[in-house]
Amino acid sequence: MYMKKISYGRQYITDEDIEAVVKVLNSDYLTQGPKIPEFEEAFAKKVGAKHAIAVSNGTSALHISALSLGVKSGDNVIVTPMTFVASANCVRYCGGNVCFCDIDPDTFLIDINKLRQMITSKPKGYYKGVIFVDFAGYPVDSEAIRSICNDYGMWMIEDACHAPGAYFIDSKGNKQMAGNGVYSDLTVFS
Repeated sequence: MYMKKISYGRQYITDEDIEAVVKVLNSDYLTQGPKIPEFEEAFAKKVGAKHAIAVSNGTSALHISALSLGVKSGDNVIVTPMTFVASANCVRYCGGNVCFCDIDPDTFLIDINKLRQMITSKPKGYYKGVIFVDFAGYPVDSEAIRSICNDYGMWMIEDACHAPGAYFIDSKGNKQMAGNGVYSDLTVFS
């Protein structure tokens, strides 16, 4: 039986996309021009967030997020192991300690029950925050993580690089888009 191969990384780039890039390259602004705030506003609207800030890549976004939340030497931060290395490295760049929480083998997302057990096994303040990943188009239930983090005074960074357009239904029946900022302190896309 013949099965059609599915390309791992197929891009869909239109003539309109190419024209937009050429227009910027021919302008006076290669960086920090008027297209940046235009993009930020459109992207924030698309994911349902109040604000968006464009940076060079997902690694930079995670690093800046960790810095802005005050990660410093000796801080313990929980990270999922099912991710690109940048999710853990952003903690290390700030001098913090990476503490991995296992994934749910059925979803490949951070296991919320294991996360709860991990956090409750230590005194309040032991962990400063959690970085979780919406993976392969599936969002984590960030409402559940927010509840745990609130009880323990922790912040949360949502790495939604794998899930633009994904959503989950919260406990009130509302559709929550990955990265909309309703439950997470900060979210990154790339």
